[in-house]
Amino acid sequence: MAASRLPGALALLPLIAALAASAACAGKTRPAAEPATPAPAAAPAPAAPAGTAVAAPRSPASAPLLGHLTREQVKTYVPWQPLFVEPYRPDAAAIAAIRANADGIGVLLVMATWCPDSRRELPRFFAVMDGAGLTDTQLTMVGVDRSKKDAEGLTETWGITRVPTFVFTRGGQEVGRVVEKVPPGATLEGEIARILAGRR
Repeated sequence: MAASRLPGALALLPLIAALAASAACAGKTRPAAEPATPAPAAAPAPAAPAGTAVAAPRSPASAPLLGHLTREQVKTYVPWQPLFVEPYRPDAAAIAAIRANADGIGVLLVMATWCPDSRRELPRFFAVMDGAGLTDTQLTMVGVDRSKKDAEGLTETWGITRVPTFVFTRGGQEVGRVVEKVPPGATLEGEIARILAGRR
């Protein structure tokens, strides 16, 4: 009797395997936000239940800033706005030294909105500019992505491989630069004052 049931059971094996494979593929392709109980076939896909984590589309405000930038663009960039709530107060003596040596100075600033060092140093640099009387016409600021390249090739021309990099020029010639962060115990304004005074 048992032997006579065996061929029938064996015939069901391919059907069982096919159903198991079908269930496994459905599990792999189901979107993460889809509820455990599927909606009827004719109904549109339901919204994610409350409390379910759903990846929101990236808002335009949080896209990185790239290319030539103004100070206003950086200061109004939504993720960076909290950085400017409490203004940085630079050292007065360093500011006076920068002001005394700022004639004919240009600054190439290569930065990245995704970079923690840029987040720290740019608000400080803007405060230094304001205190020392450096104008926006003296600043060329370029935002880069993680490749640290720009469309004009400025990063290659000036050998910039890290961000932020502040290149100070006089008459088109580099007089010094600050790369990523200042040495321990130093300040950004102190380093700028030292560079502009010709002390490297």
